[in-house]
Amino acid sequence: MTKIKEELAMKEELAKIRKLKVEIAIEQEKIAWRKLMNAKMKMISLQLKYDWRSDLRKEILLDKFLVTLRPWANSKQHKKNGGKGWKDDC
Repeated sequence: MTKIKEELAMKEELAKIRKLKVEIAIEQEKIAWRKLMNAKMKMISLQLKYDWRSDLRKEILLDKFLVTLRPWANSKQHKKNGGKGWKDDC
């Protein structure tokens, strides 16, 4: 009878060990997910911090070089025909 009790005890211990392994795996997945989400949040905050600067720079450059981007706006024919040159966009 002691042998049977030992076998039952071993089965119960194995079941507990399996249950603990599953719980540990779930917790590790949660930790990995939290790390990933924190990294994504940091990346998004950095993007928000620096993206507006590049957008502002692009707008300034577009305003500054508007004439060079649209060469037909300042052509002599355009001005002769009564156009205002680059002021046509205003």
